[in-house]
Order: sequence, then C-alpha cells, then structure tokens
Amino acid sequence: MFRKIGIRASLKDPQSSEQSDTDNDEVSRRPQNAPRALSEPSNALLDKLPEQTGHGNHQRKTSNTGSSYPGEEATDLSTTYTPDARAFDQLGLHLVHHIQDAVCDIIFVHGLGGSAMKTWSWKRDTAQFWPAWLSDDEQLYKMRIFTFGYNSNFKGSATNLNITDFAKDLLFHLLTFSQGDSKPIGGRPIIFVAHSMGGLVVKKAYIVGKHDPEFSGIMAQVHGMLFLATPHRGSQYAKVLNNILSTAPTGAPPKAYIASLDAQSEALQDINEQFRKICHDLVLVSFWETSKISFGLAKAHIVEKESATLGYPQETSSGLNADHHTICKFQDREDHNYVIVRNTLRLWVARLKARDEAARPQAFRTTPIDIDTSFSQVTAILGIREAAEEELNLHRSHVLEGTCQWITRRRDLRAWIEGLDSPQASHVFWLVGLPATGKTVLSSVVIDHLQFLGKSCQYNFFSSGHQSKRTPAYCLRSIATQLAIADRDFRLRLSALHEETGVTFNTQNQAFKAIWEKIFEGIIFKMKFQQPLFWIFDAVDEADQYSLLVSHFTKMQPISPIGVFFASRPVKIPPLPYRNTPPITLFLAENDTYDDIRTYVQRSVETVLPDNKEIQTDVTRQILEKASGSFLWVRLALETLEHNWHTEDDIRRSLTDLPQGMENLYSRMLAKVQNQSPRLRAMAERILTWVACAWRPLSISELAVALQPDFTGFIRLEETVVEICGHFVSVHNSRVLIIHMTARDFLLKKGIERSPFINSREAHTHIAETCLRYLSSDEWRRVFKHFQRPLDISKDRKQNKLLLAEEGHPFLGYATCYWAFHLSKAHLSSQGLGDTLQEFLNGYCLSWIEAIALSQNLRYLTRSAQYLKTYAKRMSRAKGPGPFDSPISLTFFPEQLVGVIKSWANDFVRVVGKFGSNLVQCPSSIHTLVPPFCPRGSMIGETFLTNRERALTVSGLPYDGWNDCLASVSVGDDLTASKVLAADRYLLVLVGSEGSLFVWYADTCESARVIQHQEYVNLVALDNSQTLVATAGTQTYRIWDISTGDEVHRIQRSGQALTTAIAFGTKASDFLIGRDDCSITKYDLNTTDPVSTFRPTAPSTLVQNCPKAMALSPDRSKVAIAWRGKPPLVWYMSANPAQQPQQSRTTKSTDALCAPESLQWLPHGDSLLILCQSTLLVEWCLYDEEQIEHNHIQPREMAISQDGNFLLTSDHAGTMSVWMFPRLTLIYRLVNENEYIRSLTFSPDGQRFYDIRGSVCNAWEPDALVRADEDSLEDQSSVGDLSLATEPVVRSDESSQCQVTALTSESEDRYFCVGRDNGTVIIQEAFDGERIRKVYGHSSTSAVINLLWSASGRYMVSCDDSGRVIAKRLE
Repeated sequence: MFRKIGIRASLKDPQSSEQSDTDNDEVSRRPQNAPRALSEPSNALLDKLPEQTGHGNHQRKTSNTGSSYPGEEATDLSTTYTPDARAFDQLGLHLVHHIQDAVCDIIFVHGLGGSAMKTWSWKRDTAQFWPAWLSDDEQLYKMRIFTFGYNSNFKGSATNLNITDFAKDLLFHLLTFSQGDSKPIGGRPIIFVAHSMGGLVVKKAYIVGKHDPEFSGIMAQVHGMLFLATPHRGSQYAKVLNNILSTAPTGAPPKAYIASLDAQSEALQDINEQFRKICHDLVLVSFWETSKISFGLAKAHIVEKESATLGYPQETSSGLNADHHTICKFQDREDHNYVIVRNTLRLWVARLKARDEAARPQAFRTTPIDIDTSFSQVTAILGIREAAEEELNLHRSHVLEGTCQWITRRRDLRAWIEGLDSPQASHVFWLVGLPATGKTVLSSVVIDHLQFLGKSCQYNFFSSGHQSKRTPAYCLRSIATQLAIADRDFRLRLSALHEETGVTFNTQNQAFKAIWEKIFEGIIFKMKFQQPLFWIFDAVDEADQYSLLVSHFTKMQPISPIGVFFASRPVKIPPLPYRNTPPITLFLAENDTYDDIRTYVQRSVETVLPDNKEIQTDVTRQILEKASGSFLWVRLALETLEHNWHTEDDIRRSLTDLPQGMENLYSRMLAKVQNQSPRLRAMAERILTWVACAWRPLSISELAVALQPDFTGFIRLEETVVEICGHFVSVHNSRVLIIHMTARDFLLKKGIERSPFINSREAHTHIAETCLRYLSSDEWRRVFKHFQRPLDISKDRKQNKLLLAEEGHPFLGYATCYWAFHLSKAHLSSQGLGDTLQEFLNGYCLSWIEAIALSQNLRYLTRSAQYLKTYAKRMSRAKGPGPFDSPISLTFFPEQLVGVIKSWANDFVRVVGKFGSNLVQCPSSIHTLVPPFCPRGSMIGETFLTNRERALTVSGLPYDGWNDCLASVSVGDDLTASKVLAADRYLLVLVGSEGSLFVWYADTCESARVIQHQEYVNLVALDNSQTLVATAGTQTYRIWDISTGDEVHRIQRSGQALTTAIAFGTKASDFLIGRDDCSITKYDLNTTDPVSTFRPTAPSTLVQNCPKAMALSPDRSKVAIAWRGKPPLVWYMSANPAQQPQQSRTTKSTDALCAPESLQWLPHGDSLLILCQSTLLVEWCLYDEEQIEHNHIQPREMAISQDGNFLLTSDHAGTMSVWMFPRLTLIYRLVNENEYIRSLTFSPDGQRFYDIRGSVCNAWEPDALVRADEDSLEDQSSVGDLSLATEPVVRSDESSQCQVTALTSESEDRYFCVGRDNGTVIIQEAFDGERIRKVYGHSSTSAVINLLWSASGRYMVSCDDSGRVIAKRLE
C-alpha cells in the first residue's frame, strides 16, 4: 500500500498567501466595482480534510483498479489527493493523482493571475477541482495528474519576471520532482493542459528544454499540448491592463510578463517562430472562447479566435461555449465543455495505451499479433492525416447553447439508438431537409449526443468545397481511421492486413470497392465489438456516386450492430434489403427548427439592442416571418443588418428591404460586393475565385501568396476577406471557407436573369497560371537541397518533407499537387496559359517532380499526368465543331502541340513506373540519375539530355520511346504456366501439371516463394482480402497464406465429380466448390465440413452432359452454367433449387450462344459475359433481359478489371487488346506475332495487366490505363466521351521479338556476342551496343543456349537447345 505522501511547495513565495486569496484569474478579472462572484473553498470541504502531512493537507483515495489490458489481474493501486487549497495553491509542482505503471503524466499549467488549484475549479471552489475527476474515469485513471503554480499574480512588485523565467521554473520542477515512491518525470509520455498565458509558458519551456541537454530527455517525452484560450498571437488588452496597473492607487508597477502578451510583442513572435520549427511530432489542440466578457458597458473576447489558434497542420481547434474566465472551469461532469476536453484527453491516452501495448514483450501481450500499432502507421495505411474532429468542431461552433437539443429527445431517434440489437429494428435513420435548414448542425448535435452517451461514433461530412472529401473512398478511409483510433482490436487487425499484404489505402489505386471488401467486409463486419457502432454521414447527397455509397451501407450485414445516420436534401430513400422495416425517416419541417431559430434571433438582437424590448420583439418577428426554416438565411440576414442598428427608422427600413429566400439574399450580398470601389471589387472577385474553385480550402497564408502580385501588403487578411466578400466566406482555423454549398453554386452557375459572377473556365485558367508561375523558379532546387539529408534517421523513411518545405513557402504544397487539375478545366484559348505551361515543362518540371518525391506520395505525379491527358484530349476535340468548349470549339490546335503534351504526360507516368522507388529514396536523383535512363526520344530525354553536363551516360537504350513491358518472369524453361493471378502485393503463376504456385513480389518482380500442392491443380482463386489463395487438386482443396506460403486449411475431395469452379464466400469462413454434377457445396473453413449444397434442377431437354463452364457471381448469390450445344443458364442460389432458371435467348440450335466456351461475371453481378466458340462475345444483362453482341472483339482469352471499367482480351494470334466499358471501345492494343497466350489478368488497381506465354509471365503497364483517381472532380461521362473520341494506342509487342538467350565477350572487352532464340549469333560494340555483324546462325526454330569466345578472339563456339554445336573461325 502507498504511504501518505506530503505535497511540497517547491519555492517559498513571500506572496503565496496573497496569490491564494486573489480574486483575479487571467485578464478576465472582474471590474473593481463589480460584486464579488468568486468563493473560497467551502468550510464543509475544509472540515473533511485529514491532518496535515508535510507541506499540505490532503485526502488520499486509494483504489485497487483493473488493468487497462484485458486479461491481466487487477493489481494497480492509485492514489488521488483532495488537497487543501491553501497548501496546493502554493507555487511549484503538485501531484494530484498517483498510480503505478501510469500510461502518461498530465500537467496542468494556469495562466495570468491564476493559481494551481483555483484556476481549474468552478467559481474557484476547490471542491469543484475538475482535474481530480479524471482519476475516476475508466479510460483516464491510468495517468498521473500534476498541477503547477507560478507567480503570475497581478499584485506585488516582481516586475522583472517574464515568460522565460516561468518556463525555466517549470523545467526545473519537472527535472527535480521527487515524491515518495513516485517515479521521476520523463520516464513516460507527458501531456500539458494550459490556460491562457500558461500555454506560452509551456511552449517556451518546450523550446528551452529541447535545446538544453539537461532537459531534452524530458521534452522528448512530450506527446501533446491542449491550449485553453492561449493568446498565441497576443491580446489587445495586455497593454491596457498594464496601464491600469501602473495608474492604480496601489501603485502596482507594470509586469514584464503582461507586456509579453501584447499583440505586437517580439517575445511572442520569437516563441511562435521557434516553436513552429520543433513541434512537428506533437499533437496540438487549441480551444478558443466564444462568449464575451463585460467591461462596464462593453463586451469583448479577451483572446480572439485568430490568436487562440496556431494554424499548424497537426493542430485541431474548436470553440468552447465559455468566456476567457470559465473556459478552464467546469460546473459538473455533464458540462458540455468538460465532455469535449475529457474526450480529447481520452483520445490521446488511448493512443498512448496502444503504443505502450505494442512495445511490450511478446510474452506479456494480450494479442498474438506482433506488430507496431502506432497511430502513425494507421495514418500511413489509410492516408487520412486531417483529424475528423476539426470539421466537427467547425459545425459545433454554430450550435447556440440550449438549441438543437430537440432532436436528441425525439422518440424515433432514441428508438434507433437503443434498438439496434433487435433484428426487427431499422439500422438506418435518415434526416431529410431543404438546403440551409441546419441539417449539418443537427448531425453534429447527434454526434455529440452519442459521444455523451459513451457510444462508439464515427462520422463524415461531405464537403462541396473539398474535392477529396466528396469521394466515397475518402469517406470509407475516414470512418476506418476513426474506428482504428477508438478500437484497439480493429487497429491490430488492420495493421496485420498491412503487414501480410503490404497494401495501403492512401493511393489512387485503391478505389471504393477495394476498401469496402478488404477493410469493411474483410475486417469490420466480421468483428464482434463490445458495443454497437454508430456512423453519421452528413450531406450524403453531395457525395460523388451517392447511390453507390448508400446502397452499400444499407445492404451491409455485419456481425455487430451498426447504426447508420444519413442527412441529405430530399432524395429517393431506398428500402433495406435484408430487413422488413424501412429506414426511420425524419423530414425537417419549419416547426422543428422554429424554436431554435427564434432563440438564435432573440439572443443576437438582445446583444446589440439590450435596452429596447419593443424593437427586439419587432425585429425577431419580422425575421422569423421571412426565415422559412432556413438557419443560414437567418444568420446571413442578421450579418447584413449589423451595420444598420443606428436608429429605429434604419432598422425598420432594413427589415423591409430584407429579401426573402436564399437566392434573393445571395443577390443582395453580391450587389454589396459589386458596389465597392473597383480595386476592392477586383480583390473580392479574386478571393471568391479561389474560394469557389480551389481543390480544397486554402489557408490564410496560402491565399496571401495566391493573390500576389496583384494584391499584396495585407495587414490582417482574414479580416479583409470577411469584410469585402459580402459574407460569402468565413475564416475557420485559419482556413478560408465558402459559407455554404448553395453559395458556391450561386457564384458559379447562371441564374434566370443573371450570368455567373465567376466564370469557371476563366477561374481555373487563372489558378493554373498562378500555380505554374509559382513553380517556375530556380529557387526550388536550392530550397529542396536542404531536405535531402534525413533530419531524423529513425523517422525519415516516410516523412513528408514537402510539409517542412512549406513552412517558409506556404503555397508550395497546393501549387505542386493541384496545378494540373486546374489546367484540365482551363480555357483552351488562353495564350498566356499555354506559354506558362511550356516554360514550366521545358525548364522546371524536374524540380516539381522532386517536390512530389519529397512528399513521399507519387500519386500526385500520375494524377497530374492524367489531367494533362484530359487537357490534350480537349484540345484534340476542339479541332472540329462541337459544344465541348464553346465558344472556341472551332479553334485549330496543331497535332504536334497535342502530341507534345501527351508525351510529357506519358513521361511522368513512366518515371513513376520505372524510377518511383528510387525517387522516394532520393528525390534529387530526378535531376542527375533519372534523365540518362530515359529514352532519347522521350520529352525528358530531348529536353534535359541535350547541351547539359551529365554525370552519367547510358548507352543501348531505345531511342523512340518507352517500352510498355515492365518485366518478365519465368517458371523455368521446362515448365508450362497455366494460370496467372494478381494480388495487391503479389503476382501468382500456376503450373498445374506440377501442382506448383510461383509467387513474386508485384512491385519488384522478385521471387517470394513457391507453394507446392503436390497434386495436379486445375483451379486457383483469391479471397476478397487477397491474403489467401485456394488451389483445387485431384484429391484435396487447400487454402494457403500467400505471405508465408503456409497451408491454413485443407478439404478432402469426396465423390468422383470433377471440380469446375471454386470461390471464397462473402464470409471469411465460407468456401464454395462447384462440380460437374452441377452441384455447388458451401464449406465452413473453420471445421472444413460442408454446410449446404445447391443442386439446381434444369429441364432434361437442355441438360444432357457435364457442363462446359460454371461461374459464381461476385456476391455468390447466382451461378451461371453452360453446356456444349446449349445456351447458358443462371440460377439464384438463395431460391428454391427447383426454380426455373433464367435462360439466355436463342432462336435456333446453330446460334453462337449454343456453343459457349467460357463465362465471366461483371463485378457488379448484374451482367454476364459469354465467350462463344465462334469468338463472338455476348453481354447478357439479366435484369432487363438484354443481350448485346460484340462482334468486333473476337477474343480467345479474356479478363475484367476489378472496378469493371476495362476488358482485356487476346485473340488467336496472341494480340492483346484493352476495351473500355460500357461500349467496349478499344483504347489499347499490343500486336503479337502468332504467340499463344494461355491466361490473362489485371492488377487490382487496373493499371497493369499480365499474360502467360509458355513458361514466361509478362507484366505490362501501358499509360493508356493510367487515369485520374477518384479524388478527381472531372465529370465521368465527359471523360468517357473523350476516350471515345481518341484514337486507340497500338503498339508492337517487343517481347515477342527475338530474345537474347546467351552472352559472351572477347578478352579485351571491346566487343560482346549474343545468341538469340531464333538461332542467330551477333557481335556488337561493347561501348555503345552498336551491332557490327551477324556471324552465323543455327536453325530458326532453335535457341542458342551457350556461347564461348576463344582467348585469342579468333574462334566462336555455340550450341543450341536441339543439341547442335557450331565452331566458327572469325574473319
């Protein structure tokens, strides 16, 4: 047991009693003539305190608590001290809560005029000291809690102290802390919670400690800082306060530390500059005050929002419904502000627990998975770097206290929350409302309500102003990231998937389908969570492919209950496929939000007109009459009226002129913008151009650069933006945002009697030019040179160094990543843009590639290449008349110019494919090492290899361009491959006759392993997660772990029927086997026992023999079977086996469909491709009974990409073709010379394909397959039309030409000799590979397998694979 521990006062302060009794807490002190509102500790509390021990009275609370790790014995002892305020409010570091094996230390640091205890106590009553509440929280008790006091009192004569002195005092106490059997500080992670000036003290301590070896070890343990109304950029009231102090009757002199809080303070600027450079590894959260404090008749924020936030990439910020005084005090444990702060600390501690668990020895872990489960790894896997709380906090800030709570009291919402466990209850709640009626705010209230109830809640807000956040794939990754943070078991399984397969989901090759199957169906839906999950989706109708997202979430069948909340405009609401109850639907009516709007209006009017009740009532009434239930209209209406609160006539006139409806209000706001001076109007138009058309919201610092050189020298740009843009924009967390998606539509789209205020084409032209000019500078090579050497070797491998470069160049990241997106949407007739693009490509594109390589994310390069191609396609199409880019559709663009742009795009793609891994490791290699390896005929070769000194020269490369064949691998000369499969990380090739499955790494084509089934194998199949592979032998079916080659399941074959199909089921434990007796048997892999058998009954007139082909639909609900001489049939396996099958339509027995060769389902499962013996390809659409014949394809083998966009075929001559759905338009062809191709497949991302020829597997990556990822806003129909209008790419297959099979060189290495597979023997120059002459030849059907050149150089001996040996004297 713990012995009693005294709390020592670290420094003896002559004014400690004075500080203890002060009523001043921060700059928000009460006026001298105000009534006393703050109380001393209650006598009841003091009566309960035990006898004094050491320097302070305290009450010890000891508990035998359970461990935070499941399965461990509850052996931890904790001690919580309820201190005497008179002892604990002394200066120094005080331990409030102690526990053995704590996860972290949390240290509270007060601000100006505060104290160690009372600052954190409601009404300064230490009985309400909220940090002590954390020790009772089941998720937070595993941490030690400290509070630190320093002499920041207003009174007294200590004017020589400043923030640096307080910071050094804090460091000294951290270093010298010693109390009983408590461990020193610095052995575990540290979290700081700081109020007001305390945040500056903490930041300065971190700066000093990082650079002082004495304290650097302690500072290395700092995990995060939580700031409560910290004036990072100073406060306008600091100078006022010092003036008051100096003129007060007490004669108190000005304080140096108060002077440091001034907005113009050099000390503050120095702290911010130094802290910004060293805080990259910290988690930062900043809360600002939303309520004002009264100063006589005036009200003001002590610390404005702009000053209370840092604006750093890793910072999360939000407003709290409190003033500067109460932002650090909470009334009770249900206080909404306390819940927010507590949840933030819970999140941090959960991360630290996970990190601690991952670092524990294997013998003490609670899970057998030995992987690093750090949250940086979760970010690396899922690619979500922005905290979801940031956007939630934005919407929370719009919730007025006491409003919007009606939705949490609704019976249907409570039924949805409480009834998920019931199979009869609906798991979908749908909130429907007109635009601007407060749906997003209500969604945030529902999220807060669920979190308050302790529910596991994840959410996504679809944003029209951020292209990436509109995509279904981003939504899935965001939900998975939040769940990984909240649930340790899921985090471990996600990390295990990454370790086993190497797959990540932060690149363009991971589309919605892959994420859904691998993470949601593969992991989440198979897990048993401790409580139901709740997923909130706001503005779901704004999502790209809205129906795709909704259909998947309404059809999901998870093991654990998952509630889904949708908020949208009026849309068609689909039924729930697997439940008898429809979604719970709430249609927002004016009555629902009337009280909230009235409260909002009343409070707003009372604040401005506090003394005139009659005017208040009249204003409120008129606004409510015109509101029509629109929150946004009310807010904007009040903002437009704020400058007219002078006389009663002004108010009434303004109310009369106030337009009704959003369209009319927007028009009035726009008129205000247009009525400004010409320069301000131009400035506003430029700002609105960026806000409405940018890929994502820009920060204030980014916008300041983007507006140059036309507009410079801003004093406070954030205020200018709001002031001159007519309330169309707002600034949140230093980001400039459009107020609502309807405002964006109003600015960009044509109205009934008005043209668009912003021309979209002109806007994108300007943005593209601005970005390209910014990137076209020799400065960047010098800037990037600084980041070539690792700053921290242990963390450098995946560090985004572009973020570091952005610190001094804020616009660099945006220009680098998104210029090509704007180019693809720009005017084709802009001569200025064309010249800027040409200058960039010819002189500065390598520096741009280096910047992308610094970011460690090369997807921006391939995506930019696709946008370049889109731009080139628009140019090609503009040669003839048409509406594509009116009014310049008749403009003629030379083919040469279009070809140059396409060539640059191809070069960018090939650079990624050929040198991607090298660039990530050494970004600067793009200037010196990469160009020499590019073909001389490529744009990089022509531009950067002429008239330039080169450190490296490469000979023997093809001149005319890139080769589409990335690599070839062989299973052995004596073996014949029969099937190829592609997983995310691996390439698998089956040699059926040997029962061998060869596995290579897909990215490097290095051999990984060979899986030996040791039986003849005729079929192979991958599971949905692509971590397992099944092989069907003559006696057994075996399931293998691809990453290890281990056999994990085995099923013995029964009966004499041959296997015609195998597939994994929709559940991980299901495995389906189809046999030639037309049966499909489902097995449970956990027991390897059969679960059910489907044996369809077909008319005897149709079925006489064993089937020719069998195919199971992707969702395993249907089976297609084909026989020789009969048309294919389809059965629904969930129905009665005696059902009548669905039959393809034929007219006579000689129809091509009566001779089917193979069947393949399209990924959506609604259509079937039938390859006939005559090479006719028929697409059978089951739902509408349509059969589409594609006579122009004539395939022999075929494969479909996983996303269903492409069809790959090979004909009898070996020519491979890629066709685009839905019309099967040819986009790429690779001409072969009579080579038999046995098997084809696409890579999972659809940007590479593989073929099997004899013993060789070839990997192909044509640039025609590279397309913009789903983050693109490009209209898909337009892109499809462009593809139709473009000529297909046709190439010759160089891999089918004669290959080198033997090599030797002469003794002096001046020449070398090659033997080829066509029997020729040729001598070539060693220096440049130039061919000299053919020496002789073997038979054209034989390959030379060995060569020997005599030492004298006069004789050559060769042999071929037929056994013939030739010796030749060289002349």
